[in-house]
Amino acid sequence: MEKKENYKQILDKLSALILNGDLERVEKITDIETAINELDKIQDFYYKNRQLLEDMMLLENLDENVKKNIDKVIGDVGFKIALLDDEFDCRGWIIFDKKLTLSYYDSKVKLKKAQPDDSVVLTKWWNDGKVMAHAGFPNGVGTTVEKVRAQIENRPFYNLLFIIYYGSEPIGEISADIKDGVADFGIKICNEEYQNKGIGTFAIEKFFKELFSSDIVDKVKISTNANNTRAIHFYKDKIKAIETNHFEFKDANGKNQEGIEFELTKSQWKELSKKE
Repeated sequence: MEKKENYKQILDKLSALILNGDLERVEKITDIETAINELDKIQDFYYKNRQLLEDMMLLENLDENVKKNIDKVIGDVGFKIALLDDEFDCRGWIIFDKKLTLSYYDSKVKLKKAQPDDSVVLTKWWNDGKVMAHAGFPNGVGTTVEKVRAQIENRPFYNLLFIIYYGSEPIGEISADIKDGVADFGIKICNEEYQNKGIGTFAIEKFFKELFSSDIVDKVKISTNANNTRAIHFYKDKIKAIETNHFEFKDANGKNQEGIEFELTKSQWKELSKKE
């Protein structure tokens, strides 16, 4: 009974996001990082209250007109939030809003922004212990296609995830979670057939070039398992990243592991590019 009586108050709060112009004010914020932070707060508020309203709609004795009104408000506010999310995506990362095709020897290496349909291959990789061992998951992460699809659909633009293709075949992933000018970077060549062929090196160099060409990224932070000697060699010797920290962590089986952190700044990358 209490839920029934409170539905109108919750509904009014959601409706106010449009009626009071809250979403329009966020849209007019010129600083992209501030705008995204404000939109994130609204999204959190929306999803929390949407769940409460959807629970109320399951009450058998709730009037059908009330249910229709709830459904309309949920849809209208959700649609506006989705439009803003897309707008900020384009406003903040024009370069990443298009397919990026990069030449690689006599074939093609492509970096393509992850789409919901990529959830199938990502689930396969993330559940593969061989692929995920260096990340601390020797048995895989045990996720589902539905969960991965939801992650992709709700991924903010500053949390980048790209699929690496060789020709038409997906062979790995490359990512960067960007906050306060720092990109937390990761890469995996998941198809063993394409490992040790220089494809990862090529993809990293092109990806870093795009990151450092933006006005948003000043530094890339890289974490890797201390056992991953090939990656360590590449980061230290090839791109001259600076080793900044050693840390300990437990993998999913409770086994102690050691990790190493590297950093590469925009100025360091520019100096390296000049020499090449």
